[in-house]
Amino acid sequence: MLGNVFIKDTDGNIPYTGATGNEKVTGILFDVSLQPELFAAGYGKNNENNVKLNDVLYITSRKSAIKDFGIIERVKATEDEENNVNFFHGIPYYHISEFFRLSGNIDGNGRLYVMFADCSTGWDAVDIMQRAAGGTINQLGIWTEQPQWKLNGAEEKYNLNLVKSVNDKAVALAEQNQPLSIILAANCSNTGTDTAEGLKVNLNKIPTAICESSRTSVIFGQARSELISTMQKCNKNHTPVGVIGAALGCLARANVQESIAWVKQFNLFSDDFQAIELGFGDINQTAQEEFISTNLYESLSPTLLDDLDEKGYIFPIKYAGLENGIYFSKDQTCSVGDYRTIARNRTINKSRRAVRAALLPYVNAPLMVNPSTGLLAPSKITAFKTLISDVLGKMQTAQEISGHAVTIDANQNVLLNDTLRIGYVLVPVGLATEIYVEEGLSLTAK
Repeated sequence: MLGNVFIKDTDGNIPYTGATGNEKVTGILFDVSLQPELFAAGYGKNNENNVKLNDVLYITSRKSAIKDFGIIERVKATEDEENNVNFFHGIPYYHISEFFRLSGNIDGNGRLYVMFADCSTGWDAVDIMQRAAGGTINQLGIWTEQPQWKLNGAEEKYNLNLVKSVNDKAVALAEQNQPLSIILAANCSNTGTDTAEGLKVNLNKIPTAICESSRTSVIFGQARSELISTMQKCNKNHTPVGVIGAALGCLARANVQESIAWVKQFNLFSDDFQAIELGFGDINQTAQEEFISTNLYESLSPTLLDDLDEKGYIFPIKYAGLENGIYFSKDQTCSVGDYRTIARNRTINKSRRAVRAALLPYVNAPLMVNPSTGLLAPSKITAFKTLISDVLGKMQTAQEISGHAVTIDANQNVLLNDTLRIGYVLVPVGLATEIYVEEGLSLTAK
């Protein structure tokens, strides 16, 4: 044998310190209420042994989505072939593959629940998905063709649609100790009707999304590419394809305290994502079957982008001087309160789940009291404070929070009401959304 140097990889079992456990568990709900033929004919009907309406699928890889569930990548097709060879024009595959790409590796593993449901009368499908996942879904994306905004008179701003009802579902789940963050990607290409006027969206009439719905975020925008354009045109409703899969992938990859808008960590750029458009504007078609306007990113003024940002929306952006880079604008929710970012919600949700898991073994456990006062014994106060501080201390060590404090009222009379009350607060990690720098010239460096 010729002389050589032989090197072999070995696994040193170095512990991974990134996001762990259930923080990565993600869901995508496709509302197909405006696609009545999806599972009744064509590819969807032929694939019903793998996927049916209202099934909850547990997908662990992109290849599994194809092999186990028949959610296939889009192939070129004539108009007559389209519905027989493509599953929903390739839109579900696209978002699933984007999820795996942005969560770490397009051919890597993940924990993704997917459901196709008719959500025209409500969002009970969210409950069904969370139950199927054992309450572990931490972030859920909703892709729906229901309109994001509805016309409110010719001269008035549009009415915000869907956000409150979606958020109410998230609030109800949180009250059942199954908290999650919802990312809503609704149809922004019409204002409630399919008339020529309804297919025009005036960007100046877009309403604010801020409605104290802190568990919900609204996202729009998409890649400008031949693939995205084809999928949107093939869909009879011309709903924007969007970026929900990419957003969920970033969330699954991110530690709970991290914003998906972190420039260093979350670059959306790829072969099929090199330019940005909103995907709506005027989707009436020309004689050449092209949309009149989908609002190229470069055509949008900085003032308009700032306005959309201040109204609470998330969308892909570029930064001058950063080549080959596409990023999310922020990770904001539809709130301006303490829980105004997805990161803050994910952080409090993690602490909530962890603290509850630590306390559950003590439900119906005996509580010693001070025999002189009948109040909770100091030793028990110390024990519970230590228990919760240990949980929160791990989050602080992982830099998921900046600090914490646990309080237990020593004057509780547990003999009267059989109830123990504990409080804790978290000091969140800060976020450099804006960085201001002063510069100038000087005769010296002092």
